[in-house]
Amino acid sequence: MTRDDGSRLSDPQAAEGRRSSPRGRLWAWIDERTGADRILRDTLDEPIPGGARFAYVFGSALLFIFVSQIVTGICLALCYVPAPMAAHVSVAYIVKEVAAGSFLRSLHSWGSSAMVVVLLLHLLQTLLYGSYKGKREFLWMSGCALLLLVLGMAFTGYLLPWDQKAYFAGSVGTDIVGQVPLIGESLRRLLRGGATMGALTISRFYVLHVLIIPALIFALIALHVALFRKAGAAGPANASLVAPNVPAETFYPRQVLIDMAFVLLVMGVLGMLAHFVPVTLGPEANPTDSQYLPRPEWYFLPMFQWLKYWEGSRTVIGIVIIPAILIVLIFLLPFLDRGPERRPWRRPIPVGGVFIVLGGLLWLGMTSHLEDSRDPAVTTQLAQQNQQENAYSLAAFQPYAASSPSGASGSPPLDASAAQGKTVFDARCSSCHGAGGVGARGPALTQIASQYQPAQLTALLRAPTAKMTAAGMVAVAVSGDDMTALVSYLTGLGGGSAAGRGTPSPAGVKPRTAGASPSAPASAEPNATGERPLAGTGTSAALAPAAGSPTKAMPGEMIYQAQGCAACHGVGGIGTSKGPDLTKLSQTMTPAALTNVLQHPTDKMHAGGMPPVQATGTDLLALVAYLQSFATPATAPTPATGAGTSPSSVSPVASHQVETIASPRAMNDTEAKGKVVFEAHGCAKCHGTGGVAGTAAAPGLASAIRTAPALLTTMLRHPTPLMQRGGMPPVSLSDADLQALVAYVSYISVQTRHPQ
Repeated sequence: MTRDDGSRLSDPQAAEGRRSSPRGRLWAWIDERTGADRILRDTLDEPIPGGARFAYVFGSALLFIFVSQIVTGICLALCYVPAPMAAHVSVAYIVKEVAAGSFLRSLHSWGSSAMVVVLLLHLLQTLLYGSYKGKREFLWMSGCALLLLVLGMAFTGYLLPWDQKAYFAGSVGTDIVGQVPLIGESLRRLLRGGATMGALTISRFYVLHVLIIPALIFALIALHVALFRKAGAAGPANASLVAPNVPAETFYPRQVLIDMAFVLLVMGVLGMLAHFVPVTLGPEANPTDSQYLPRPEWYFLPMFQWLKYWEGSRTVIGIVIIPAILIVLIFLLPFLDRGPERRPWRRPIPVGGVFIVLGGLLWLGMTSHLEDSRDPAVTTQLAQQNQQENAYSLAAFQPYAASSPSGASGSPPLDASAAQGKTVFDARCSSCHGAGGVGARGPALTQIASQYQPAQLTALLRAPTAKMTAAGMVAVAVSGDDMTALVSYLTGLGGGSAAGRGTPSPAGVKPRTAGASPSAPASAEPNATGERPLAGTGTSAALAPAAGSPTKAMPGEMIYQAQGCAACHGVGGIGTSKGPDLTKLSQTMTPAALTNVLQHPTDKMHAGGMPPVQATGTDLLALVAYLQSFATPATAPTPATGAGTSPSSVSPVASHQVETIASPRAMNDTEAKGKVVFEAHGCAKCHGTGGVAGTAAAPGLASAIRTAPALLTTMLRHPTPLMQRGGMPPVSLSDADLQALVAYVSYISVQTRHPQ
């Protein structure tokens, strides 16, 4: 039996027959208490104007993908630990040890992309069919809100593996949030749990990803379905929303079968991708790696490219104002397009506007990809990052003791002093700096041994700088023995030992630097100016890079490599068969002449294959400074060899190692003031104590600066793009303070030399 509207009614005799069976009686018992039978029939008998068609499959597919994401997410959460020291290794355990763990993680990751794609198609189909018309304003706006929440789920979940890609993408994303006027910095600190990324960042992103955003999505899905049930299916674009003029067909059976077929197709594609193209896991996040180039997932790539076109004060316009206007216009589309016409070719303004936005997003994404592919330096770096990800994914699983960034479990047991220091740290410092010093509300301390000597660290703990105090750091008031123990523990973080970081040995004997000659004494104590001169001709343990450690490239050197100069002129400009030796440029050409010849090569240079250098502004100035820093091999100073050692027996020294001259002059008042500015402004955190040797985060200024004060001033106020990519911000100081800082950096250069 059927009603006039085409929906089906149960035959009373057949219904009575079903109730007589055990299963029928159970269903009748459930129906009496829940009304499930009526709900099911109202859903399946929903009339669809114009009949079933493939254009209506996206809603059901979205619901099924969301359920899949919930199931796979719960499975992953069973083994995941939201903490910096365990997040990465727990994901590695899932991928490498758990049965089907890699498949589950890949299915979850590919599912997030599929959800974005299907949701965009669903919104596009709704737009083309004009299905937001006819008292469906709230239905449309709830769908737009669901799109934003899905993007939020993708963003928060991206950070949780805590590998290199996740860390730097999260850092860039939270920096974008920080550009919101008035409340941006508060929002960034709220997301990060402080000024830096750390334990609280993972905790908050985890809560957002598994609790808050899913709860909002559940609520909006329920509202969306209820609003859809209230409004009914809109039907094809030629159907009237007031008085439908096309025949209707019930949702069951044809539309149910079409939806099921599409869902099976989607899940089959996702399963094949998860099996044949598993998602990789890169090395653990290393915040000090300034060479890493973050690239977001494809759905955030247009925004990533868009940010490149907005700098300085205009950033707010590109990052906040324009996107906000577009989002508001999309939300208010039902109120802006209120006519009864639904056919897309009769609505050129709203349809054309949406396609212009989609075309712009596609163009931005393709432009970003093309720019990367055309830059040899970027292509090389991205290829190296992919190789590292693949290598780590294929490597055998290493448990927490072997892969902890602090190396706590894999390090030798703490000695008595360091163990006492750990007790002091846990009681006084861990609430801000996190367990093991990995960072929380305060910065990570795992690299602090490479930045400060024990005596300097002790002084900072007892009397923090003004910048540290402003960030919430209080003086550590403990006894002398507790302070010694605390410093011993801090200098052992990051896998090092206190003794190996410069802690005095028993009986006051200082350890020798690795590689120094046996006769070379250890570095002397700091003099009145704060510098650490050498006794005799030995190498300073405080200033010389550690053996085997990679030397950080200066900005000009990075441009030299990116422009392909090394292919012809060799590493360090020593020349090859394709290009001449550049090590005598500082003796033969002024910076102005060199700048001119780089931009406008002579006919002879053109004939030899020299193209104009495609660099401008501070990039060109940095390149010129780097070329001027080359020393002539014949006159370049060599490392001190000690008495009785022949020059031929000395091993070659890296081109940017630093030696302090035997008898440094004392700093004048301006240079001394610059040293105070250098330390108060936080420069030592990246460039190392005194700015000489550098750290893993930034180069030593003794090797990076060989240029005029005016050029150095320009580079400090306006860092080159490569410097900014490495984390260098513009230096905001008064003219007097900046002049003093430049004088101090110039003093460093004068007091050091660069063995070849």
